[in-house]
Amino acid sequence: MVVTDMFSKFARRMSSTQGFPYVVIAETPNPIRQLEPEALRPRANAMIQTVIDGLTLPPAELQLRMKDRIKEIHPHGVPRSTVPV
Repeated sequence: MVVTDMFSKFARRMSSTQGFPYVVIAETPNPIRQLEPEALRPRANAMIQTVIDGLTLPPAELQLRMKDRIKEIHPHGVPRSTVPV
């Protein structure tokens, strides 16, 4: 999944409610809407290894790499929902 940094936690929580808590998320700084292609290329280059890893690494390796982000999947004090909002 590719998102701007403003939406990464939301993307993580939504993917978790859909049964994919360890989906790989490539982030880029917000905003991107009005950037020229010359400004977008370095951002895409910075994310490309994350995208490749998400498509090629085994699930166990992805889960191991995500262990420090578990708080985004199950944030303390936030009730879990089985239905996306």
